[in-house]
Amino acid sequence: MSSTPRCTGNAIAGVVLWLALLAGLTLSVLSGLKICTSLCSETAKYSIFGMDFGWFGCAFFGLLILLSVVRERIPFAGALLLYGVSAALGAELRLIWIQKYVIGSWCPVCLGIAAMVATAFLSLLYQLPATRTASGGTMKTRFAHIAVMILALLAGLGAALSGVQKEAEAAGPDIYLGKRQSDTTVYFVSDWFCPVCRKVEPEIEKVFPDISSTARVAFVDMPIHTDTSNITPYNLQFMIYNKDKYMRLRHVLDELSHTMNNPAPEQVQAAVAPLGVTLRPINFVELMNGVKLFDSLFRGFGVKATPTVVIDNPKTKKRKLLVGSREISRNAIKEAIAEVEK
Repeated sequence: MSSTPRCTGNAIAGVVLWLALLAGLTLSVLSGLKICTSLCSETAKYSIFGMDFGWFGCAFFGLLILLSVVRERIPFAGALLLYGVSAALGAELRLIWIQKYVIGSWCPVCLGIAAMVATAFLSLLYQLPATRTASGGTMKTRFAHIAVMILALLAGLGAALSGVQKEAEAAGPDIYLGKRQSDTTVYFVSDWFCPVCRKVEPEIEKVFPDISSTARVAFVDMPIHTDTSNITPYNLQFMIYNKDKYMRLRHVLDELSHTMNNPAPEQVQAAVAPLGVTLRPINFVELMNGVKLFDSLFRGFGVKATPTVVIDNPKTKKRKLLVGSREISRNAIKEAIAEVEK
């Protein structure tokens, strides 16, 4: 008689488990595609063992769903599902701690994924064999599972402690110029073939010496025009390896973009040779990482058009966006820096 409510409860818990895993997979896809709010921009700077959180989550939740499908036929799959979810819960504790005490703001998508992991964990915990007697039987099995779940949770927490890194600490490209220890970063988001971007470029060149002495600076390519992707490899290389000459090199790239849509390496080399710069062979891994970083930045900040200047200070949790030639000026940028630092 007492087994009927338990069976019904297990069936409901099974449905909840499926819904939690499917929701977790969906949220991971959103995270991987950077379809999120501006609150996620700081979280997007973190990775786990060098991998993007979103795509890592897609693979992980996909594996958990597969284990759920076969667990009735393969008992070992059920154990792996149980311990995998437990490890994920431990990792999520670390990620929540980072959002609370390091970033200082909450990412809705990340919190949703954590909630789905916790829901799956509670569902599996409920489905553990019921305790019938005080000696032998299912009691020992239940305690054994709980003990291993705790160990798996601690292992997941330990993996997150060692594997979760911020972009600047990982092997990502260092695109930052200016006062790099500053809490304030000024991002110039532009497209090399955008007429308005070209219009404000001289203003950016004028204001750069002033802002680079007080703030960290980065130039982000947002490819509204597809030909911008032809300039990005050179822009990235100069930001990473020629920081002291970057603004002069940027000016050269700007002039090249006025005369050709897809400059060859030989043409770029000829243009930068007077500055004493030797062009490096294109490193495609570095290029892919740089493009991925650009994408995470302009999507994370909610940039919708070019040119946009993003002035961001995670410490004060303040951010200011200046959009278009009417808003972007030397004084407006300086005032925005002062505003986000208060």
